[in-house]
Amino acid sequence: MQPSGRPGGRSFDLATFLLAVVSMVLFVDALVYGMIAPVVPSYAHVMGASDLEIGLIFSAYPIVQLLTLMPVGALSDRYGRKPFILLGLVTLVISTVAFAISVNVPQLILTRGLQGLAASCTMTAGLALISEGAPPDKMGGTLGIATASQGAGIMAGPLFGGSLAEVGGYNFPFLVAAALTLAILSLTVIALRGYRPQCPGRVECGRTDWGEVLRERTVFAIVLIVVIWAIGIGILEPAYPLHMSENFGATASMIGAFFTAMSIPNVLSPPFFGRLSDRIGRKMLVVVAALLFAVLFSILSMMDSFTLLLLVGTLLGLTSGMLWAPSLSLTIESISRRVGKGSDGIATGIYNSAWAIGLAGGPFIFGLLVDPIAHTHLPGLLRHRGRGRDSVHMADHGEPGLSASDAWSGPRRCAESMDHGCAVLKDL
Repeated sequence: MQPSGRPGGRSFDLATFLLAVVSMVLFVDALVYGMIAPVVPSYAHVMGASDLEIGLIFSAYPIVQLLTLMPVGALSDRYGRKPFILLGLVTLVISTVAFAISVNVPQLILTRGLQGLAASCTMTAGLALISEGAPPDKMGGTLGIATASQGAGIMAGPLFGGSLAEVGGYNFPFLVAAALTLAILSLTVIALRGYRPQCPGRVECGRTDWGEVLRERTVFAIVLIVVIWAIGIGILEPAYPLHMSENFGATASMIGAFFTAMSIPNVLSPPFFGRLSDRIGRKMLVVVAALLFAVLFSILSMMDSFTLLLLVGTLLGLTSGMLWAPSLSLTIESISRRVGKGSDGIATGIYNSAWAIGLAGGPFIFGLLVDPIAHTHLPGLLRHRGRGRDSVHMADHGEPGLSASDAWSGPRRCAESMDHGCAVLKDL
């Protein structure tokens, strides 16, 4: 696709349409990811699932993603974005319907894993498609819109799943999500008819020189920052509800308000910061955002009022939004300079893998840092990671051994590590 940038031109309209459609694809991916939290644990318990099996249902999605993100990215560089976006959407429709009608735990695990594979295809190829179609001076703003759509899907997922389950039962939200995905698939087929890749044969531009990629120091620095940033989020979600409960007597609604205060600016701000990075440069914006995140992250435990907590939570969400689009754009540009055009797939695969590794590793690190009680709490933390209402369950029921100071030692150390990643990037 070669958008001309002429406001009235056909290619400009195609680029805008593709951005809108890919944003919808990313939204529905994230929606499906988040919607199982309020409905699946109780349904799986009715099936007789153990806590470990419920953990496996939740873990199947990110595990498959981690295994497939970079291979899918490299393959999309070689064979094009279109087949992987369509494959991902078809797989998402089938797996979501299958998830809705599953009658035992192995079926739930298998179909959830297929949803993770679908997300790898659509996320990696979709982001690569819109990044390679965007003019260099507009890439940040374009990717900001796409990442905002992902954030909106994650934020809406639990509410979507829980509300529809109350109306129509367990199966209903998944069937509605499958129908929504099918509608988006139809739009995607229409949008991709006019898509022409920048490298038509995708032979020369589709070869991934891993040695060259690994020698790119800017990419190394960004991956380090993204992994630590995601670890911080992964630690924050189980640790902070416990901290709030012990120090403020926080209710589930107060904890929900804190995480909502983080989520809203994280969803709304990426387009703005993406456009800002197009104008003033990406590297310094990434460094400033990462340092601000580290500072805010480390002072959370010092807040002595709920109002201040909400303020810091809002600023944390804002700095996360400040990181998304500029750091992703910088990764794509750096790899493209090193290995040539057509490498956007592997760039988005590396970036998303770094985020997934950090997010999955956060709860493990949290458990290790609060040892010796890690073995008691870690399975529940992993199962409920990212679900504010469920994460506070342990604190509400007075589970022994975990103090707020223990829980908060992890975030402090994570913030210190973020500073190192920023120092590496500033030196480049």
